[in-house]
Amino acid sequence: MKAKNTLLTTLLSCFLFSFLMFNSHQAMAEEILLDSQPPSKPFRIAMFYPRDAPFWTSFINLMQAAANDLGIELLTFSAQGNRLLMKQQFLSVLDGKNKVDAVVFNNYKDSASQFIKLANDAKVFSFLVNSAMTEERYREMGKPREKYPFWIGQMLPDEVGANQKITNILIDEAKLISKSSTINVVGVNGPISSGAAIMRFNALKETLKLHENVNLLQVVNSESWNEEEASLKFQALMKSYKKATVVWAGSARLVDGILQGEKQLNLKAGQDYFTGGVGFKQSMLNAIANGQVCATAGGHYIEGAWALVLLYDYLTGIDFMEHGVELLTPMGLVTKDNIALYLDNLVSEKWTSSNLKKIDFRRYSKVYNSKMEQYNFDFDSIVLQLY
Repeated sequence: MKAKNTLLTTLLSCFLFSFLMFNSHQAMAEEILLDSQPPSKPFRIAMFYPRDAPFWTSFINLMQAAANDLGIELLTFSAQGNRLLMKQQFLSVLDGKNKVDAVVFNNYKDSASQFIKLANDAKVFSFLVNSAMTEERYREMGKPREKYPFWIGQMLPDEVGANQKITNILIDEAKLISKSSTINVVGVNGPISSGAAIMRFNALKETLKLHENVNLLQVVNSESWNEEEASLKFQALMKSYKKATVVWAGSARLVDGILQGEKQLNLKAGQDYFTGGVGFKQSMLNAIANGQVCATAGGHYIEGAWALVLLYDYLTGIDFMEHGVELLTPMGLVTKDNIALYLDNLVSEKWTSSNLKKIDFRRYSKVYNSKMEQYNFDFDSIVLQLY
């Protein structure tokens, strides 16, 4: 009788244990499922950018299109070229009724490290885009999630890859017409404090090391990324270095300035010297088509939209950490060989706010695509949806 009672007690215990475990696992599964459902109220995310310029207009328009699809309340702040104003704007969304769920920003005038710390103290998630910090800053800050857990990631253009390709093309073109065995290189870059300018210049230097008989004579920095200043810088360089046949540029706007400046020097791009730089600007595409510019790379204004997708998934309960917290955006390369395709597809009318509604950014989110294993952040897939 005692043995029978013991057996019944054991069976009952096993049943209760199994029942509890089943319900526990079911509750956990329901919790995970709930965590990956679209939120009941919109996430509030703020984006801070340096100034109103064509690049940032495209950047913000694409972010807004993504925010609309994902149900995000997106707040955008232009610093109007003023770092102090940007800091004031940044502080305004870190506490009180205006506190946001996450902030997105670039390394404008070396401000990223300070913004990461401020957001971390306020327990607001932060995400760095577009321009990197200096090596010294990274040694101080570490990687995302190491020292500052609320700094959850960064996405930066593949500046190295893009500038390597552009630089190689410029040198190859210069060698075809050079009467000397040595190729002389000069350049016009953006502000010395700009993370993008620093990365692009470093890529230039590393690429030139791979070439024999190529001399880097001088690269000058402009105070801002504007055409007028680039024109003057270019004229001064070419007067000082008359044998320079490669003029590297840090951006499309600087290339525009170079092409303006050549008129004062009786020089012709594509014949007397060769130039190119980063940026899908209509003027750049036209200049490639008519043989003035050798190459450009771009499409990285899509980064803000990709960042919103990652933040949306993260805030909803799907972490992107398995894909890395330091992500690179590949840039498309445009030369004379494929210019016709880009001229047809990158006209400004196709990138208006109203036309961007054709893009479905939910297709890139794991919240809406539970079986998706990899994020498909492909610029061409965006272009194809616009036509």
